[in-house]
Amino acid sequence: MSLSNFKSIEYPETQEQEHILEQYKLYIQSAEKVSDRRHNVNKFYSSLATSIAGVIGYVKTNNLKNDQYLILVLSISAILACIYWLNLLENYRKLNLAKFNVIHEIENLLPLRLFDFEWEKLGRAKDKMLYKKMSSIEKGIPIIFVALFLFMIIAEVLELCCKC
Repeated sequence: MSLSNFKSIEYPETQEQEHILEQYKLYIQSAEKVSDRRHNVNKFYSSLATSIAGVIGYVKTNNLKNDQYLILVLSISAILACIYWLNLLENYRKLNLAKFNVIHEIENLLPLRLFDFEWEKLGRAKDKMLYKKMSSIEKGIPIIFVALFLFMIIAEVLELCCKC
Protein backbone atom coordinates (compact mmCIF):
# COMPACT_ATOMS: atom_id res chain seq x y z
CA MET A 1 0.00 0.00 0.00
CA SER A 2 1.37 3.37 -0.99
CA LEU A 3 0.88 6.53 1.02
CA SER A 4 0.76 8.84 -1.97
CA ASN A 5 -1.87 8.64 -4.68
CA PHE A 6 -0.79 11.70 -6.68
CA LYS A 7 0.11 9.56 -9.66
CA SER A 8 -3.24 7.76 -9.78
CA ILE A 9 -5.41 10.88 -9.88
CA GLU A 10 -5.26 14.13 -11.77
CA TYR A 11 -3.68 16.59 -9.40
CA PRO A 12 -2.10 20.00 -9.98
CA GLU A 13 1.63 19.63 -9.31
CA THR A 14 1.85 23.18 -8.02
CA GLN A 15 -0.38 22.32 -5.05
CA GLU A 16 1.05 18.88 -4.28
CA GLN A 17 3.69 20.00 -1.74
CA GLU A 18 1.31 22.47 -0.10
CA HIS A 19 -1.34 19.79 0.38
CA ILE A 20 1.18 17.28 1.70
CA LEU A 21 2.28 19.83 4.29
CA GLU A 22 -1.32 20.57 5.33
CA GLN A 23 -2.14 16.89 5.71
CA TYR A 24 1.11 16.43 7.64
CA LYS A 25 0.07 19.17 10.07
CA LEU A 26 -3.37 17.60 10.52
CA TYR A 27 -1.83 14.20 11.13
CA ILE A 28 0.58 15.61 13.72
CA GLN A 29 -2.43 17.13 15.52
CA SER A 30 -4.16 13.75 15.36
CA ALA A 31 -1.13 12.07 16.95
CA GLU A 32 -1.08 14.74 19.68
CA LYS A 33 -4.76 14.11 20.39
CA VAL A 34 -4.06 10.40 20.87
CA SER A 35 -1.31 11.30 23.33
CA ASP A 36 -3.68 13.66 25.13
CA ARG A 37 -6.33 10.93 25.38
CA ARG A 38 -3.72 8.52 26.73
CA HIS A 39 -2.69 11.10 29.32
CA ASN A 40 -6.34 11.53 30.35
CA VAL A 41 -6.75 7.76 30.66
CA ASN A 42 -3.72 7.69 32.95
CA LYS A 43 -5.12 10.50 35.09
CA PHE A 44 -8.53 8.85 35.34
CA TYR A 45 -7.31 5.36 36.24
CA SER A 46 -4.61 6.54 38.64
CA SER A 47 -7.27 8.66 40.38
CA LEU A 48 -9.64 5.68 40.45
CA ALA A 49 -7.02 3.32 41.89
CA THR A 50 -5.90 5.91 44.44
CA SER A 51 -9.52 6.54 45.46
CA ILE A 52 -10.19 2.84 45.91
CA ALA A 53 -7.03 2.51 48.01
CA GLY A 54 -8.23 5.47 50.08
CA VAL A 55 -11.66 3.87 50.61
CA ILE A 56 -9.96 0.64 51.63
CA GLY A 57 -7.82 2.58 54.12
CA TYR A 58 -10.91 4.28 55.52
CA VAL A 59 -12.79 0.99 55.83
CA LYS A 60 -9.81 -0.69 57.49
CA THR A 61 -9.21 2.06 60.05
CA ASN A 62 -12.87 2.39 61.04
CA ASN A 63 -13.37 -1.33 61.81
CA LEU A 64 -16.64 -1.69 59.94
CA LYS A 65 -18.59 -4.93 60.26
CA ASN A 66 -17.53 -7.49 57.62
CA ASP A 67 -14.96 -5.05 56.29
CA GLN A 68 -12.80 -7.90 54.92
CA TYR A 69 -15.42 -8.73 52.30
CA LEU A 70 -15.74 -5.11 51.23
CA ILE A 71 -11.96 -4.82 51.02
CA LEU A 72 -11.78 -7.99 48.93
CA VAL A 73 -14.46 -6.75 46.53
CA LEU A 74 -12.85 -3.32 46.22
CA SER A 75 -9.40 -4.83 45.68
CA ILE A 76 -10.63 -7.24 43.01
CA SER A 77 -12.50 -4.40 41.29
CA ALA A 78 -9.37 -2.26 41.37
CA ILE A 79 -7.27 -5.07 39.88
CA LEU A 80 -9.78 -5.51 37.07
CA ALA A 81 -9.71 -1.74 36.42
CA CYS A 82 -5.90 -1.82 36.33
CA ILE A 83 -5.94 -4.70 33.83
CA TYR A 84 -8.34 -2.71 31.65
CA TRP A 85 -6.06 0.33 32.07
CA LEU A 86 -3.06 -1.72 30.91
CA ASN A 87 -5.00 -2.88 27.85
CA LEU A 88 -5.94 0.69 26.98
CA LEU A 89 -2.30 1.78 27.32
CA GLU A 90 -1.22 -1.01 24.99
CA ASN A 91 -3.84 0.01 22.42
CA TYR A 92 -2.73 3.65 22.62
CA ARG A 93 0.88 2.53 22.22
CA LYS A 94 0.00 0.61 19.06
CA LEU A 95 -2.05 3.49 17.69
CA ASN A 96 0.77 5.99 18.32
CA LEU A 97 3.28 3.62 16.73
CA ALA A 98 1.14 3.38 13.60
CA LYS A 99 0.60 7.15 13.53
CA PHE A 100 4.33 7.86 13.79
CA ASN A 101 5.09 5.31 11.08
CA VAL A 102 2.71 7.25 8.82
CA ILE A 103 4.31 10.53 9.89
CA HIS A 104 7.72 9.12 8.92
CA GLU A 105 6.30 8.14 5.52
CA ILE A 106 4.86 11.62 4.98
CA GLU A 107 8.23 13.11 5.95
CA ASN A 108 9.78 11.26 3.01
CA LEU A 109 7.73 13.61 0.82
CA LEU A 110 8.91 16.74 2.67
CA PRO A 111 12.24 18.58 2.70
CA LEU A 112 12.93 17.80 6.38
CA ARG A 113 12.29 14.57 8.29
CA LEU A 114 12.21 16.05 11.81
CA PHE A 115 10.46 13.24 13.68
CA ASP A 116 12.57 10.59 11.98
CA PHE A 117 15.72 12.57 12.74
CA GLU A 118 14.71 12.94 16.39
CA TRP A 119 13.96 9.21 16.59
CA GLU A 120 17.38 8.47 15.10
CA LYS A 121 19.04 10.73 17.70
CA LEU A 122 17.26 8.72 20.41
CA GLY A 123 18.70 5.51 18.99
CA ARG A 124 15.25 4.31 17.91
CA ALA A 125 14.71 3.26 21.57
CA LYS A 126 17.24 0.43 21.29
CA ASP A 127 19.57 1.86 23.96
CA LYS A 128 17.69 1.98 27.29
CA MET A 129 20.24 4.41 28.73
CA LEU A 130 19.58 6.88 25.92
CA TYR A 131 15.79 6.60 25.77
CA LYS A 132 13.09 4.64 27.53
CA LYS A 133 9.75 4.37 25.81
CA MET A 134 7.07 6.26 27.68
CA SER A 135 4.63 3.40 27.16
CA SER A 136 6.98 1.07 29.05
CA ILE A 137 7.34 3.51 31.94
CA GLU A 138 3.65 4.33 32.25
CA LYS A 139 2.67 0.65 32.34
CA GLY A 140 4.58 0.37 35.61
CA ILE A 141 2.00 2.45 37.48
CA PRO A 142 -0.98 0.08 37.04
CA ILE A 143 1.32 -2.87 37.72
CA ILE A 144 2.32 -1.29 41.06
CA PHE A 145 -1.35 -0.78 41.88
CA VAL A 146 -2.10 -4.42 41.01
CA ALA A 147 0.67 -5.53 43.36
CA LEU A 148 -0.71 -3.28 46.11
CA PHE A 149 -4.25 -4.63 45.72
CA LEU A 150 -3.00 -8.23 45.55
CA PHE A 151 -1.16 -7.61 48.82
CA MET A 152 -4.41 -6.30 50.33
CA ILE A 153 -6.28 -9.39 49.14
CA ILE A 154 -3.67 -11.73 50.61
CA ALA A 155 -3.67 -9.82 53.91
CA GLU A 156 -7.47 -9.95 54.15
CA VAL A 157 -7.66 -13.64 53.22
CA LEU A 158 -5.03 -14.45 55.86
CA GLU A 159 -6.95 -12.40 58.42
CA LEU A 160 -10.19 -14.22 57.52
CA CYS A 161 -8.46 -17.59 57.81
CA CYS A 162 -6.99 -16.71 61.22
CA LYS A 163 -10.44 -15.79 62.54
CA CYS A 164 -11.90 -19.16 61.61
